[in-house]
Amino acid sequence: MCSSGTHFVLTVSQPLTISTVNPKGGTGKTTIAVHLAVAACREGYSTHLVDTDPQGSALDWGRMNPDGYDGPEVHRVSKEKSVAPFVTGAQVVIVDSPARLDERTGAVLSVSDVALVPVRPSALDLWGTSEFLELLKERADAGLQAAFVASQTDARTTLTAELRGELEGAGLPLLDGLASRVAYARSMSEGETVLDGYNRTAADEVRVLIREVGELVS
Repeated sequence: MCSSGTHFVLTVSQPLTISTVNPKGGTGKTTIAVHLAVAACREGYSTHLVDTDPQGSALDWGRMNPDGYDGPEVHRVSKEKSVAPFVTGAQVVIVDSPARLDERTGAVLSVSDVALVPVRPSALDLWGTSEFLELLKERADAGLQAAFVASQTDARTTLTAELRGELEGAGLPLLDGLASRVAYARSMSEGETVLDGYNRTAADEVRVLIREVGELVS
């Protein structure tokens, strides 16, 4: 159940579907999806978190939520089912996509208003991301808002600036993302997020990210 919020971080005037997409695993895709879903929910929007990844990590997180947790409804979509019916019925829907490039990737992108591509600051991650850039750009040309999100960066270095330079040629913006912090993994392992008092700096990172997402569609 989502609490009543003031909408000062994210402003949504019509239903919004945001997907986290990267065919390479280990990029922090689910962590970003879960935290954005909780942040939107805490803003007072009816929010659904849709898990289409065969690993089911977002669903596992939802099952560990404490009783009465102030968070989104979590739905699992198996490979045999269509994603489309699950992106209705809420003001904000966050879709965690499969960590591989297949027909599900296109299906998720086709129902999304915003696609976020988490990337870590390493050449290997960039190589993996380039595998589906053509599909992403095709959808962007059709009206999809897309952006890279810096993920698991080291807050003590300038890796985000280096990553921004590497991605310049892709023609998509790079949003400030979530740094590499123990608080993210710890909070999720307990069915919560950093917004639940685990780390103030990390919580601020989440709020900045959801505000930047809102600016993409404003």
